[in-house]
Amino acid sequence: MNKKLAICVPHYKRREHLEEFIPHMDKFLTERGFDFKIFVANQVYPDSVSGFNRGTAKNIAFDVAQKEGYDYFAFHDIDMLPENDSCDYSYPDKVEHLAVHVKQFDYGLKYMEYFGGAILFTKEHYEKINGYSNGYFNWGMEDDDLLFRVKQKGLAEKTFMNNNIDDKVHNFIRFDGISDYIQVHFEGPEREFTRDSFTMAVLVRAEERFDIPAYLIGDVENRKFIHQYILGRPSYQMGIGWDNSNAYSSALWDYKNNHYYMWIKRYPSVWTHLMVTVDVNKEEMKFYLNGKESDSRFGHGSESPLRFKSPLKRYGGNPLFIGVGNPSPLPDDKSGYFAGDIAQVCILDRALNNDEVREYYKTDNPNCLEFNPILYYDFIKSENPTIVVDESDNGNHGTRVGGTIESEVINKIPNTTLPYRTRPGRFKSLHHKRNDIVGMQFVHQKDTSINEKRLVEEVQCGMINIDEDGLTDLNYSITKREKLFGTKHEMIDFRCEQDIPSHVEF
Repeated sequence: MNKKLAICVPHYKRREHLEEFIPHMDKFLTERGFDFKIFVANQVYPDSVSGFNRGTAKNIAFDVAQKEGYDYFAFHDIDMLPENDSCDYSYPDKVEHLAVHVKQFDYGLKYMEYFGGAILFTKEHYEKINGYSNGYFNWGMEDDDLLFRVKQKGLAEKTFMNNNIDDKVHNFIRFDGISDYIQVHFEGPEREFTRDSFTMAVLVRAEERFDIPAYLIGDVENRKFIHQYILGRPSYQMGIGWDNSNAYSSALWDYKNNHYYMWIKRYPSVWTHLMVTVDVNKEEMKFYLNGKESDSRFGHGSESPLRFKSPLKRYGGNPLFIGVGNPSPLPDDKSGYFAGDIAQVCILDRALNNDEVREYYKTDNPNCLEFNPILYYDFIKSENPTIVVDESDNGNHGTRVGGTIESEVINKIPNTTLPYRTRPGRFKSLHHKRNDIVGMQFVHQKDTSINEKRLVEEVQCGMINIDEDGLTDLNYSITKREKLFGTKHEMIDFRCEQDIPSHVEF
């Protein structure tokens, strides 16, 4: 028996798009032999842009469609039109993100975790995640919330760095984010290793911190980047850090005090390989996560390589710190201390090239000693608990101030979990006014900043139970149903009957 497909579309005063969407989808899916119907959920209350709830609209379209016996569902933006057979709407065995090559984004992704446009769910999968949240009004974050749900329920694609499982037990040092650090004094010419070409690599796991405010785009008045340095040299702070924007970063200064900064998106609580290479002859810095170079095309991070001007700043006798940028000027402010785990630190006095980086990361557990480092820590236990032994035989031992040496098996390094995209579709995007970010500020600043705060500080931190927000608390009434343009497809006028938050304008 053929499976019946429901196209679920949220709608609020987009008649010009509706008039193009319905005929296009009807022709496209009919020509390909689908048994389908389009359900357009049209919000009539609250009747304002501020009060429009895309998540609730999609939940209502699903609810009506599944009561009519439809088997699977495409949650579809009204301005997204499939172009060719790459847009495969057949019954899925997993949650499929279809809108991968989008004209609006130069036939790419808006960002790596973009999860909008067109998504296929089976009934069982949509019910498992409890549908969309009903808690986001106006523009923004309901798609990000949806991806969070898909990940939480194990319905996204988990991949790993190399999958070489060796069950090796690694020692690592745990930093408390308050006062723990390691201080390294280099001897001889190695003191100036950051002036010439060099490579830094670490195996690190940042801890999610609730004592430091997250960097929120919408919090225009208070937002600020807070860098917790994993490796750093003062006074012009350089090195590798973990930022409160859920990203790792790398920074340099040149001799004229110009600052160069790179970042790569990454969530906390997972082991991660980081490497920065600095080549003063080519005047370029590269940043790698799990052996892959940073790429700005999909919002993954900065464009790499980053160009800089030689010579770089001299640091003379300034020590290298691990776990903090500089402990001296921070008697009260502990935000600069790193909270998390470091299992490996490797420093080379040359910049690895691309082939050498691939060779370095041919396994999840690289052997840094093969590359002749000037410093290598893997935190073997020593007789003196205040000393961190340099296994490079260069004698660049560290002085440990706090921290605890622990151990665990580290055998699979995860990549960022992403939606399944085994059917990468090519879509035309109809023109509409921008709703996202312009000039480092949300277009719908008041409402979207509230949505962002809800997602980051409540949903992702577990304060809102996704099993209680979605299909399970869907509350609406239908005021009218009518056929669209002489077809079987329907417009469903509905009222939101849930509690409406105070920021919504009527």
